[in-house]
Amino acid sequence: MLNYLAIGTFDGVHLGHRKIIRTAMREALRRGMKSRIVYFSFPPKFFFSGETENCLITLPEEREKLICGLRPDGVDSLAFDKALSSMHADAFFSGLVLGKFKAGGLCVGPDFAVGRGREGHLEFLREASAKAGIAFKAVAFAKRGGHRISSSLIRSHLREGAVEEANRCLGWAYTASGPVIKGAGLGRQLGFPTANVGVHPSKILPPGIFAAKVKVGHESFNAVLSVGRRPTVNTLGGRVILEAHILDFSRMIYGQKVEVTFLKHLRPERKFNSRESLVAHINADILTARKFFKK
Repeated sequence: MLNYLAIGTFDGVHLGHRKIIRTAMREALRRGMKSRIVYFSFPPKFFFSGETENCLITLPEEREKLICGLRPDGVDSLAFDKALSSMHADAFFSGLVLGKFKAGGLCVGPDFAVGRGREGHLEFLREASAKAGIAFKAVAFAKRGGHRISSSLIRSHLREGAVEEANRCLGWAYTASGPVIKGAGLGRQLGFPTANVGVHPSKILPPGIFAAKVKVGHESFNAVLSVGRRPTVNTLGGRVILEAHILDFSRMIYGQKVEVTFLKHLRPERKFNSRESLVAHINADILTARKFFKK
């Protein structure tokens, strides 16, 4: 059976990506095909720039889980490597779209292109599809507040700590996950024990203090997150770390994988004149977070 294909990087699986994927699924159903979603596991723009840290909205496994949650018939990852980057658009279309993925239809976003130097733009794909006798659709951008929703826009929001706006563009609440690792024990010394989460270095960590949810196993708990460099105590040597103070929680969870969901930005990270001032602000953050969760 032929596939109605959607191809893209889909980093974030945001509202614009969902529009493309759902269009492919709808067209597949209408035409008696299978819907098949193909995503580049690492964004081509970062392959060319060499950027590998603090750059991804979704790690490949997170992206696949989000795409699968939309219930297409099939999902495939495609590694963007040196061979693929040097492939001409004709070879990409004939070898991958028609050959490997057996496309009877193709659906892409308005800024999608294939082939060396992005030579295979929309007009090329439209003409190649017509020549091959397969359907073709270019889906318009999703917009919010007059601006087009893009992965670049969401990365910008996240890097500024603006998680509420990022979440509205994503259509889901931003998460990060990893094992709970040993820290310096500073939070416990201050009276606020924290779980230090070892997040993959490619994942964007929004800076600041946040109200959040922390999932431990199958349970979810309210928490206050701190993402930053601890400027008041300066124990990290400039490294960025994600710490979660889980409210009303006293279990030992070292080594366990946890998932953190960013809900509300409370304030930027800042340097205080004393530990006493830091403690006072942490108490204020916890109070603000509790009020947020009560709503």
